Amino acid sequence: MSRTAVALLVLLAAASPSSAYAVGKKKAASTQTSQKSTESKPAEQQPTESKPAGTRPADAPVQQTEDPDMDFDLLEPSPAAEAPRLVDPELEKAIATRRTMLTVHQGLGLATLTTLAATIVVGQLHFDDRYRGGGDTGRYSGWHRGLVIASSTLFVGTGVLGLFAPTPFKKELRLDTITLHKVFVSLATAGMLTQVVLGLVTASREGQLSQVNLATAHQVVGYATLGAVGAGALMIVF
Repeated sequence: MSRTAVALLVLLAAASPSSAYAVGKKKAASTQTSQKSTESKPAEQQPTESKPAGTRPADAPVQQTEDPDMDFDLLEPSPAAEAPRLVDPELEKAIATRRTMLTVHQGLGLATLTTLAATIVVGQLHFDDRYRGGGDTGRYSGWHRGLVIASSTLFVGTGVLGLFAPTPFKKELRLDTITLHKVFVSLATAGMLTQVVLGLVTASREGQLSQVNLATAHQVVGYATLGAVGAGALMIVF
């Protein structure tokens, strides 16, 4: 045998264990791969559809979220609005009493104006009957006296209601309808007092020449008083 053949036999003997080891390693790797594919197969039978985060269908409704930064009051509440309203029973009672008294005062004032106008008309008829050739029959004397008492009583009652009505609120003095009403009522009060005095003095001068003059003054003051009462009522009504 030659040297060349011997060298080939040595190489073959050295290579055969390495090839057997490589074949065995290849078979072991293929076995592990088949086991892994078998284990992962049930998981592959249940596929799950994964959606990318942040995506939604086109027809899905848009949910509006409240922005806490936009939840604020445009105007800050005032302390007076937040504070509870304190009710004073005495004040409420005084207001209600004043309202009632002034309502009655207004009604009596209109009744006084009507009665005083009737008193002036009957008084003029009585004056003409006695002092201007009416025959001095005295047919208007009783009517005139009764109307004088009625108008005077209504006037006093109206004034008492106006004076003693409670005033829960302080009012500054200014030129308005209420002030003008008080001015005209003051003039009417002076006129009513003058009427009473002139009427009594005129009646006491029976048969004297001065009686006619006193009766004329009584008549003039009566018209002036009626005008003052009418102006005072006009200030309240309108």
